[in-house]
Amino acid sequence: MKIIDTHLHIWNLEELSLPWLTGEGPVLNRTYTLEDYENALGSDPAYQVEAAVYVEVDSARTDKDRENAFIIGCCADGGSLFQGAILSGYLNEDGFKEYMGRYLDVASVKGVRQVLHVPEALPGTCLGEVFLENVRWLGEHGLVYEGCVRNGELGDLYEMARSCPGTTIVLDHMGIVDPDIISRENPTEEEAAYRRAWTGNIRRLASLPNVVCKVSGLNPAGAWTDDTLRPAVDICLDAFGEDRVMYASNFPVCNVATGMAPWTGALDRITRKRGEDFQRKLFSENARRIYKL
Repeated sequence: MKIIDTHLHIWNLEELSLPWLTGEGPVLNRTYTLEDYENALGSDPAYQVEAAVYVEVDSARTDKDRENAFIIGCCADGGSLFQGAILSGYLNEDGFKEYMGRYLDVASVKGVRQVLHVPEALPGTCLGEVFLENVRWLGEHGLVYEGCVRNGELGDLYEMARSCPGTTIVLDHMGIVDPDIISRENPTEEEAAYRRAWTGNIRRLASLPNVVCKVSGLNPAGAWTDDTLRPAVDICLDAFGEDRVMYASNFPVCNVATGMAPWTGALDRITRKRGEDFQRKLFSENARRIYKL
């Protein structure tokens, strides 16, 4: 199976400062290279990653330009796995257009992400007038906005996407959902409410034609099987349909719970019942079209 990975991170902690790694354990608080990624999938000939999209790593503000230069250079290397990049940017600030204007002629730059699940990002940040204006500006220039929000704020992302119909909005990690809760056979009342809220928000987001979903980011707390992941995956696939879903590894963050190879194999098995055409779209074809690779 040919794969385009739409959500790959690498970072060199000698070159970039990643404040969010403070307090993280050894799984993440280390340098990750492209070689580490290539080794993580293993030697299974059934899977071949033919291209990848780099997604910004929430580096320190002072390191943004350095991070951008690094990944644009990687994409310019004809032999690199990277064929596109999602840069970091502060869409809630007036200087955003000037900042991004420097990259409009760089073919490998496909869009922008501002992580909104961090403490300094208050609920409703993506609904500010400056933020909305900048999201619309991205669409005018053929760039996507990657939405990475707290699960409880998916309603904000829906309102933002509805207000910016000319911009493709990519929902990261299925809305950062807890697969253990979604798959629990006997949920508590609170867990049942969580599932209803998340499912409702996914369906609302999917009702907007400019929203697409990365199938990724599932982090079960302990031992897991395909059945732990299947309910959440199926809800997203059923809601968004075959043309607006994309495979993503979320490497190396996936190492906290599932790992690259186990996640890829599980998603393959979960989706086989949908047929080869569906899998081709999920694992590569949609990504090529949406990111214009």
